[in-house]
Amino acid sequence: MKILFLTHSLPYPPIGGGKIKRWKMVAHLAAHHQLTVASLYRSEDLPWKDRLLSQIQTSQFCGELVADRPRNLRNLMQSYRQGVPLAVYRNHFNNFQEKVARIALRCDLIFLDSVLVSQYVPAEFSGPVILHQHNAEYVIWQRFAALEKNPFIKWPALWEARRMARYERLAAHRADRILAAPGDRSALEKLGIASGKFVETFHLGNESLLGHPDIEFDDTEEALLFVGTLDWGPNADGLVWFIRSVWDPLKRRRPQLKFFIVGNHAPLHLVRLVAGKTGIVLAGFVADLDAIYGRSRVFVAPVRYGSGMKVKLIDAMYRGIPAVTTPFGAESLDVDDGCHLAVAAAPEKMVRDIAVLLSDKDAWERMRDQSRRLAGEKYRWDPVLANLDAVLRGLYNRSPRGGGVPFPGRTEEQTIKRRDRAAE
Repeated sequence: MKILFLTHSLPYPPIGGGKIKRWKMVAHLAAHHQLTVASLYRSEDLPWKDRLLSQIQTSQFCGELVADRPRNLRNLMQSYRQGVPLAVYRNHFNNFQEKVARIALRCDLIFLDSVLVSQYVPAEFSGPVILHQHNAEYVIWQRFAALEKNPFIKWPALWEARRMARYERLAAHRADRILAAPGDRSALEKLGIASGKFVETFHLGNESLLGHPDIEFDDTEEALLFVGTLDWGPNADGLVWFIRSVWDPLKRRRPQLKFFIVGNHAPLHLVRLVAGKTGIVLAGFVADLDAIYGRSRVFVAPVRYGSGMKVKLIDAMYRGIPAVTTPFGAESLDVDDGCHLAVAAAPEKMVRDIAVLLSDKDAWERMRDQSRRLAGEKYRWDPVLANLDAVLRGLYNRSPRGGGVPFPGRTEEQTIKRRDRAAE
């Protein structure tokens, strides 16, 4: 089958939740089909583009080097003028659209890696479309708005949630199948998207960690660990909240406690906050995490908003580091609080949960063993890729139909009319 894999982010290197999933999908599809990868990429991706192509066999690579469009007032106003959500506008480039249009009509199927690239499907394309929802995007805006107290930020965020919800609904109606984790599926079904379109998928991490020997309590330090991209809004927000609401009370009780924060691109406000705290280490990017996994006693994922599965938690479970998170962090995971993870909405409970795992060896070992067992039984890549293969087989022989994905500048009503005419 000739497949076009369409993405807004270069699917290499496989570092971080989204890129790990992109890479797994691309490598699997390239091994079994004639694959064309069409990707936006940025200047920091240049060293990795050739590495990507050396790792897989693709019939074609269609790339577009673009400058980042920041989330600012100017781009927000441009998105209003174009009639699309801000995130969609930030990932729209005319040259890339023209390149994709020339390639897409020679392919049998389009795989959309995120709703943000649904705008690039040519209206004339009549083949099947798979939409991979890394997140329910509108939910991220809703949850961000719920936390925001400044009305000049809160109300635009709520409006952005509404715009994204409309856009996601349209893109989902056009797609033939939608790959989504359980929590995202529930959120998208609330938009009126037919449940029959959904296929369960998981966003997983480095399952080779399951083969590593157990970490032993006595070999660890009294230290916490966070791993994640620090310029991702939910990560930075969660860390600021955690340091102010959880770390400070813990540190007063346990003066020797350390906190390793691993990840690139720490925003200035986080750097300044950490600079005034004793025991917190901004470690930056760490290529080999196993050493820092082995010395850290508790993993923390203090997520206050966002959507989708948190690969950082999956990796902690694979490695057997007891983890403490929030209900949003545990979303889409089939876990029990106090067994596989400690789940706390309030800072007071999070302080208590971490304190227990820092000091109670028996409780620590039980959570280590239970989390590794669950991850090994339920969260493996083979079933995820087998689900993808089943979807492809089911779509390959279906009858073609018309297109109609929303494009920048095209109103929702015009898009619906175009799609309906194509279906007649």
